[in-house]
Order: sequence, then structure tokens, then C-alpha cells
Amino acid sequence: MTTRPYSLQAKLFALCLFIPLLILASCGSSPTGSGGSKGTITVGSKLDRESQLIAKMYTLLLQKAGYTVNEKPALGNSVFILNAIKSNAIDLYPEFTTTGLNALNIPSSYDPQKDYQAVKDGFNKQFKITWLDPAPLNDGYAICTSKDESQRLGITTISQLAPQVANLTLASPSDGVAFIDGLKKTYNFDTKSFKQTQTIDYALGFTAVSSGKAQVNVCYTTDGTVAQKNFIFLQDDKNGFPAFNPAPIVRNEVLAKYPDIATILNPLAPKLTTDVSIQLQKEVADKNSTGMPVSQAITQVATNFLKSQGLY
Repeated sequence: MTTRPYSLQAKLFALCLFIPLLILASCGSSPTGSGGSKGTITVGSKLDRESQLIAKMYTLLLQKAGYTVNEKPALGNSVFILNAIKSNAIDLYPEFTTTGLNALNIPSSYDPQKDYQAVKDGFNKQFKITWLDPAPLNDGYAICTSKDESQRLGITTISQLAPQVANLTLASPSDGVAFIDGLKKTYNFDTKSFKQTQTIDYALGFTAVSSGKAQVNVCYTTDGTVAQKNFIFLQDDKNGFPAFNPAPIVRNEVLAKYPDIATILNPLAPKLTTDVSIQLQKEVADKNSTGMPVSQAITQVATNFLKSQGLY
């Protein structure tokens, strides 16, 4: 992902839920659409650009099919937006499988298909919310290091890293610590196994490795700046990290009223890969750097992508 200062809020269940849900009816943008008469659907998104991009694609596809869409982009973090859909303030938004498991207090099976089925069944039973088709895009966690450090240590995979962790320092944002600890089952190390674990801001993790204060850092799998910084992702060769696959989640009541939502949105799922997400976020950042407002850049990039895939 090009910029992820808000990833903690976007992906994990944080402590804050300060704004009453009563204000949701007035926040977000005004209804937009093509004037279709099929009905009005309220689409929300989380704070990060990736979620906004995916939600914009949902909006464009629904508008093309004749729906009027009331958009609520960058609505809030995971806690906030889940409460929004449960309270009927929004009708659908893109959610990620492991975040859904967190909401259900279900541990990951580390099998993406099993995790998807678990959140699909759990959300339907507990919240009366349906998960549509998941995308292969994985906006999850990884371990990174610089190319120089990779060559010095002779590592390109996490399995090769494992025997060396006692002599190495790890830099991680606070939201990554639990996921490194989760590697104990697969790779037999956690944050306590390192010589030192520094819990620091995400961006500072790369600085720490570059300066020699750490040898590896926790990074996000859709962070397009990794290659730009001359870093690499260490291959998760034993699938020790759970997958964060996005899917549209829709209130059952809305889906029963408008069942074609599924046939409208599901064709998008296989088009959304990790590489696609990285590229689209870069395009948004590039447009924004020339002075284009982020919202306009997201709309242009999402529209162009859908057209390139024959979906719009």
C-alpha cells in the first residue's frame, strides 16, 4: 500500500468509538448516481485508500446497474463501520476476512477458504449480514528487510529467517505484534524470540532497518513502497500469517430486497489481486501528488480499472 499511516484503525478493532452512530445519517457525501429507479443503496468504506477504492468500484457498478448510491467514504475504523452496518446506517461495505474473524472472536485457521466460510456463517448467524465473493487480494502482514540485509543474512523466506531471530532485532508497528506472535505455531518463533523487538511507527520500521538499528521489520502486503525503498518481502513459505481477503458484506434485509447486488458485485472479486491493489493505490498517489483531490483521484482510478476489465 502506498501510504498506510492509518492501517491500525483500518484493519484492527481499536479502542475508539466516540462518535454516536446517530450522526451517520448526515456524514459522507451526498447521494450520487445515474438517476436509476431500482432503489437507493448506502455504501460505506473504511479510512484507508484501498478500502475507499474498492467501495468506489462497488458504487460505480451499482450505479451502472441502475441503483442510486448514497456514498459514505472514509467513514471510520473497523469498530465504527461494523456498528454502522449493524445499526442499518449503511447497507454494504468491503470487509476483510481476518478482521471479520476478530469481530466474531474466532481464531484464524490459516486456511483462507476455511476462514472465509467461518466469517460467512458467523456474520449471517450473529449479525444477519451476508458475505459475497472474496477477492484473492491479501491486505495482510509480512516480514520485510532491505535487499542488502537479505543478501547479508542469506534469507528470502521466513523459514530461512527462523534460525537467526535470536541474533536479530525486529521493528514492528503495534498492530503487527500479535501477528508475529502468531508465527510461533508455524515457524517456532515470536516477538520474544528476537534479540530485541522495537514497537515503533510503521514507516520508522523501514528507517530502522536501513540504519542498522533493526534487521527485519513488519510490513503490509499491499504496501507499494516496499520495492521503492529497495526492500523485499520475505516469502511466507509455510503460510504462517492469516489472509486478509476483501469481500462485499451486505445486510440480509437489503440483499433480500435487491438480490441482484450479488450478481453485480461478484464479478469484480477475481479481478482484485494484491498486485492490482498496489498499482491502483500508486495511481491514486501519483494523481494526488499533482494536486488532484484524493476523492477525485480515487474515482478516476476506479473507473479506469473497471473499464479496463470490461466491467463498466
